[in-house]
Amino acid sequence: MSREEVRNEIEFGARLQARRRALGLTQAEVAERASVSRAFVINLESGGHTRAEFGRVLAVVRALDLVIALNETQPVAFDDALARLLGGGS
Repeated sequence: MSREEVRNEIEFGARLQARRRALGLTQAEVAERASVSRAFVINLESGGHTRAEFGRVLAVVRALDLVIALNETQPVAFDDALARLLGGGS
């Protein structure tokens, strides 16, 4: 199982669209599986549903046989971030 980090609505929508295409599904088929409208799927794939009901988003995720995983981020000290930005860190 692959893991992909998603940082915003556009990336999330692009990942959903890529998965749908990989499965050979149309937007209408995903909408039917998730019990949402095709317009909802279109807007979600385009990153347009920034305030979508989470339950409906999860329904689309499940329709594509995906899961959402939450991971903690590790804070980076300012000096370390600056060093990385300037090419001096790992």
